[in-house]
Amino acid sequence: MSARYLIRPRADRYLEDQAYYLSTKASPTVGHRFLVAAHETFSLLATQPEIGWHPRSRNPELNSLRVFRISAFKKMLVLYRPISEGVEVLRVIHGSRNLLALLRREGLE
Repeated sequence: MSARYLIRPRADRYLEDQAYYLSTKASPTVGHRFLVAAHETFSLLATQPEIGWHPRSRNPELNSLRVFRISAFKKMLVLYRPISEGVEVLRVIHGSRNLLALLRREGLE
């Protein structure tokens, strides 16, 4: 069985919103490139789930959480968990956000 990635609804919603934003503020080509880069990054993570880093958190529930940058969009971060078949993409966020505050406020599914 090949590695795969599962995108959670919040991550999927953000991908769509960010692609739309980039399409209107930059160009439709940039919005499309963002989506392609995101899915290429998810595929890479599915085959090599340990390449991301752990956020600094004292919460033991977040021990399996990992973070990785979307290729070609270095300010965009993927929050994911390795699963038996690949990875589960929990969130996609802009790197300027306070990651630990976000994790505390929202919690993860």
